[in-house]
Amino acid sequence: MTFADQYNIEKTLAEGCFAKILLCRHRPTNTTVVLKAVHAELTTIKEFQKEFHYNYELSHHHHILSAYAVAFQTKDYYVFAMEHAPYGDLASNIGPNGLHETACKQIAEQLSSALGFMHSKNLVHRDLKIENVLVFTPDFTRVKLCDFGATTKKGLLVHKVKHTWTSCVPPEQLELIKNERFQCLPISDSWQFGILLYNILTGNPPWQSADWVKDQAYSNFMKYEQRKTTKVPDSFRRFSPRLMRCFRKYLTHDPEDRCKITEVVKYMKDRWVECRISASKSATLIAPHHHDQDSCIYLNQREGRLSGDESKLRFKRMMSSYGLDIPIDQTMVRRRVWDWLSTCDGNFDPEIESLHALDMAQ
Repeated sequence: MTFADQYNIEKTLAEGCFAKILLCRHRPTNTTVVLKAVHAELTTIKEFQKEFHYNYELSHHHHILSAYAVAFQTKDYYVFAMEHAPYGDLASNIGPNGLHETACKQIAEQLSSALGFMHSKNLVHRDLKIENVLVFTPDFTRVKLCDFGATTKKGLLVHKVKHTWTSCVPPEQLELIKNERFQCLPISDSWQFGILLYNILTGNPPWQSADWVKDQAYSNFMKYEQRKTTKVPDSFRRFSPRLMRCFRKYLTHDPEDRCKITEVVKYMKDRWVECRISASKSATLIAPHHHDQDSCIYLNQREGRLSGDESKLRFKRMMSSYGLDIPIDQTMVRRRVWDWLSTCDGNFDPEIESLHALDMAQ
């Protein structure tokens, strides 16, 4: 039987340098499957078989994409069949400001389980990024790890992964000269996991590359991570001290000091996001949880105006979370905070200023 006899191609889900991802209908069973078609001229049969083997053998884990016992070769492609993720990859589900803390925790717990399972089998994924996480439910309670083309046994000598985001490359690999080989270890997954957490929470990577000299954002974080300064980098200031501790463990420059991939479960009960600027015109600052609004000033207009005492109390709690517990001129601090908000937040709502005026009058 020919390929056309077996499958109807409904659409191309994705296409890259090495492969196409096709949504198909299997004619004999009338079921939906996804076919990964790898360009035969850009890979070897051995490399294709390795990817298919790892994916198939790992499929029984709940958070690893299932590969079916179907693999074949056409004139131009090596092909194998996988299950379909109805909500696409994680990259297409993350907005410009990232996802809510709760969603991030759900995703992190599932992926740490999948990667921990791989590491227990002495396998290293090596290409962890938001494009390689597939979404099966809109609330992110079911996501799965995919793409095992770079997966390698622990301890083997390998080259750097081609065609991946520079921001995901660990510093010890970025420093290698071209074509230099290095030992494959699970700590590279730990680094990429830390980058992925940040990406989910913010919608962007923390830096362009882990280069002390060329990337100022990375240099600033490393000064903080190595305790050369107590100043939290601006791009990390929204995060709680506990999450910053977690980031320090995953994103330490020295690979020998990095934590295991499953370390994140120790932080699941902690608050991750303290408060942040909202993209909404109806709110300047938003609380990370509906039941936990005391972590920051809550100025959503839909909640109505706060009383003077309540506003002061919440303001004091927010300042305390940043270590400002000493007696200070509250009026001056409030004025400076409001000036800062109106300067740095493009969505700052002038109508909110009435709350400021009310508060200053108290």
